[in-house]
Amino acid sequence: MEASKNLLQRMLLVCSFGLSLLTATPLIAEVRFSTAPINQAAEPTPQGQNSSRVDVAFVRMPPDQVQARLLQWLALAKTEDAIARQVTALWADKAEIQALSAEETLDRLIQSLALADQSVRNLVDSARTAGTHEPLNFEGVHSDPFFRDHVQLYHARWLTQHRFFDEAISMLESLDPETLIDPASLFFYRSICRLRLLKPTEAGDDINLLLNNTLDVPARFRAVAELMKAEAGVSTDGLPQVARLMSDVQRRLDLGKSDDPVQKREEEVIAALDKLLEDMEKQQQQQQQQSGQGGGSQQQNQPGQQGATQSVIKGASGDGDADRKELTENGSWGMLDKQAEAQARELIRQQFPPNFLDAISRYTRKIAEQKK
Repeated sequence: MEASKNLLQRMLLVCSFGLSLLTATPLIAEVRFSTAPINQAAEPTPQGQNSSRVDVAFVRMPPDQVQARLLQWLALAKTEDAIARQVTALWADKAEIQALSAEETLDRLIQSLALADQSVRNLVDSARTAGTHEPLNFEGVHSDPFFRDHVQLYHARWLTQHRFFDEAISMLESLDPETLIDPASLFFYRSICRLRLLKPTEAGDDINLLLNNTLDVPARFRAVAELMKAEAGVSTDGLPQVARLMSDVQRRLDLGKSDDPVQKREEEVIAALDKLLEDMEKQQQQQQQQSGQGGGSQQQNQPGQQGATQSVIKGASGDGDADRKELTENGSWGMLDKQAEAQARELIRQQFPPNFLDAISRYTRKIAEQKK
């Protein structure tokens, strides 16, 4: 509670103290959609230089190959004939299978595996409800790369969609796009995880591979990737970085986490806010010094100043102490007046996640209730 209170105090100081000093870059910059054709790989690396994976055009696995690999796994798992016939029936309509997108082909594969394997069936059932965060046990017949990689991709997709980025990235980073039915999904969901876990450089690499070196990219993937590309290029210092850190803390708390990673993120937020305050104080001191050098002589000759410092009230017998006023915490924003509070709210609204202002209000109300 004390750490959260300190965090709030620092945030309020940033808002009220730096209103005239802060100029932060928006989290999402102007979006310019890529015009590079998606069916072309990058230009080959000049001879004598090391080649890179960005020279590769990643394509989906053909449906016929998917079906052949599935049948091989069914034989490896010694699936019963009746179940094998049910699985085969899902792939009987060749025209339908050819019309499926890469995502839909992955879903059809998982549906087939669920018929033949209880662990996959449990995973699919849990994905329709609360889901599971623990990876499957990939031993024995489950260690087959075709089975393991696609079950992990399906599971990581669900985890990413429900903001369990830490769990999802541990699965996605081990996958090879060249062996997957849907490499576009790998790059897309992995870039989301990396961006939300404050790894913008790695996320940018995945976004570039998705936009420029992968075939069959869904339109919605491309549109979101362009937005993420702009966000990945935003400065990793100042208020944008504070906003990212606080958003990650809030996400983890929303998911019911309060472990060491959450506490580490909170410490990073406090350190970033302290640095902002220190920079603003230095800037204000420089401005005061500059104004003092330019108008120091005039300030000494201002009428009334010398008299004011020497004046006293005749006949006064008190020691000059004012009556102590008890301060109350009623959910308002500290000692800010109404105008400064409105300016602080507007700054938070512009620079931080939409629900951050509500979080501060809920926190101050909670403190006020505890004091009653």
